[in-house]
Amino acid sequence: MPRVKCSRIILVLFLVILLNLATVITNDTSNIVSSSFEFIIVGGGTTGLAIANRLAVNHSVLVVERGPDLVNDEIVNNPYMFAAGTPSPCRFSMSSTPQVGFRGTRRSLPLFYGSCLGGSSSINGMMGARPTFASMNAIQALGNPGWGWNDFLPYMQKSESFTPPNPWQMEKGANYIAAVHGYDGPVGVSFARPLNAPVLQSIAKNTTQTVFDGEVTLSPDMGDGFSGGHVSSFYYQIHFNKTLHSDRRSSSAWASRKLCTDVWGRITLFNASREVIISAGALQSPAILQRSGIGNAMALRNLQIELVMDLPGVGANLQDHVGLYNASFPLAPSANTTTITSWPNILPGIVVTHPTTRNTLGLQDSNAMDILLRGISTEYTVSVGGVVNSESLARQAVVIAEAYQIDHPFIELFFTPGSVSLAVAAHTILPLSRGSIHINTTDPSADPIADMQYLTSEVDIRAAVAAARRISLIAVTPPFSDLITEDALHQSGVPLVNATEEELRKWVLDTYVSDIHFFGSNSMMPKELGGVVSPQLLVYADASILPLNMAPNALLYLQW
Repeated sequence: MPRVKCSRIILVLFLVILLNLATVITNDTSNIVSSSFEFIIVGGGTTGLAIANRLAVNHSVLVVERGPDLVNDEIVNNPYMFAAGTPSPCRFSMSSTPQVGFRGTRRSLPLFYGSCLGGSSSINGMMGARPTFASMNAIQALGNPGWGWNDFLPYMQKSESFTPPNPWQMEKGANYIAAVHGYDGPVGVSFARPLNAPVLQSIAKNTTQTVFDGEVTLSPDMGDGFSGGHVSSFYYQIHFNKTLHSDRRSSSAWASRKLCTDVWGRITLFNASREVIISAGALQSPAILQRSGIGNAMALRNLQIELVMDLPGVGANLQDHVGLYNASFPLAPSANTTTITSWPNILPGIVVTHPTTRNTLGLQDSNAMDILLRGISTEYTVSVGGVVNSESLARQAVVIAEAYQIDHPFIELFFTPGSVSLAVAAHTILPLSRGSIHINTTDPSADPIADMQYLTSEVDIRAAVAAARRISLIAVTPPFSDLITEDALHQSGVPLVNATEEELRKWVLDTYVSDIHFFGSNSMMPKELGGVVSPQLLVYADASILPLNMAPNALLYLQW
């Protein structure tokens, strides 16, 4: 969320109408038979549609979504369009404020998001990741009882309809743990049919284990709340359509497929007799609250917005992972086979590695990272409005340090096949850099101002540099190196294996991008730490409420 109790709300957005199991779809508000609903949900994205799907069984619900209905759009539904780079009609972006670069340079980054029914679940990479025991413990430790792994697992199981790999897929490297999955939920989860790039999957796993000196072990299932360094094949939020005989994306719009719309509204007044639920994502939810008079009192008064509640945490604590995606290695001519690339039916990140701090940095440097986190300087982050006070950042840093102590993943590494090259990507998992997102106009059609503050924490810089060093090492380590040209590492522009710390920092700061995993901007924390949402609002959750990332990036499960 958050959720707001009120009786009247004015919005300019798209509309979906649900009236006790009956769905009315319209782009003309004069067709709406009632202007009063028990619940109004602002945002028909990943979470909003799922909330509506459950509430509409017994209540009248209005979902307000500014994007179109693309539930039958082939570009959205075909899971292989994503990795092929086909532009999606649901993919929109806003620009960040200028962000830190090498030696004081600045550059603005595009911040992509989904703007259609299903939201970002209609544009994401569909990888079926789940949080770990350690990440759920971290969420609980920030004042959120009831958010532990054992509390959350039933909802993860309820969310999915998992299709176990068949014998051929398992022979090629797919695997799973039956007890942790659900089999009757709305979100289809499965491996690709046939298994995507099986030769590359085997090679990526073997290479990763060599690169991390055998300390990263092969996991049968990334969804079991693992601790310690692991590598595994990824399953995806896709389902197999027997009529079309092909894989399809399982977006929130598809999973809640009785909810459909293709509508463009005008300024219209509707009444909510019970609650208004804000579920517009980490980039837009704060803006809606701020324009409704909920946020930092001084900022709202400067915009002549009538203050409803002074809540300075609205829009603060904004986070995103730093993505390192500029590492593409040309295939050797002899290696360009369909078993390696699966071209054109490729998926992103077919093999994922989650090394710990000790796996990645070694014992001495992982201890140094622990000391750095527990004694973190908070002055800069407070000064730029990334957190509301020093205690908030210090508390979060300690929680992160303790998560690493129980083997929370430190970085993620992904292997993605391509038609002429193989990509190895990485991102940091628990960023400590904190930014903010705020409105500078009352115009509801204007984007808010996103100051992400990427890589302004030394913790994040060290993690990204460590990830970059492992990417270069993978490129020269057999059997992966046997698949690419001899000078592939040089051609990629990634620093060489013996690169200096400064060379690695330069590459990271020159090439990093948004990983499009925005969270934290309406944080579920105690109010004195800048919290906006209490732990009792689980059913109204969206990515804006997470104070820390639930690694690895398991936000889709929040909708159920």
